[in-house]
Formats: sequence, structure tokens, C-alpha cells
Amino acid sequence: MNDALLYLHLVLAVLIFVLLWSARVRRWRGLSLAAAALLLATGAHNFATRMQSPPPGWHALAGIKVLLALHALAMVFLLARGGSAEKERRWRLGALASGAATMGIGLYLSNFAR
Repeated sequence: MNDALLYLHLVLAVLIFVLLWSARVRRWRGLSLAAAALLLATGAHNFATRMQSPPPGWHALAGIKVLLALHALAMVFLLARGGSAEKERRWRLGALASGAATMGIGLYLSNFAR
């Protein structure tokens, strides 16, 4: 991933985390959905470009990371739509946990699994 896409990916991830943490996803619905879609696009580009010569075990961790990322993005879409206060609290907590795990696995794969 070139530097511009990497920085865009990191900025979008931090933006989604801030919106989730501050419970402002519904208020900033358009920004949340656009950031989630761009985060998905930059992540797919990163996945496609890293498939050239992956180390052993990379595919299993990458698959887990993709599933966790899709869960976090689904929670962002649900939060943008809205629901009861209890559901939104659970969705926000699930998205934050899945997002943190996704970032952790991504950092491991890009820095230590080579």
C-alpha cells in the first residue's frame, strides 16, 4: 500500500473509532457511512496487493481479520440506521471490540509476520 492510501486508511479508522466512542454515528450518518465504505475499499486494496508472497499462516489471520472488520462495519451501518438505546450500546461495544481486534491483527500481520 503506498503512503497516501496507508494514511487515508489510518485516518478513516481513527475517525470511525472516534464516532463510535462518542456515540455520534447517527448524527454524522453521511460521514460515518462514507468513511466505512472508504475504509472497506482501502482495506480490500491492501489485501489484494499483499497477496503476492504472504508468509505461512498469513491467510488464516487475514481471514479472521476480514471477518472482524466486516462485523465492525456492519455495526457502523446499523448504528447509522438507529435503534433502541440498549441495542445501540451493544452495537457500539461490539464495533469497538471488533475494530480493536482488527487493528491488532493488522499491526501484527504488517509488522511482525514477515
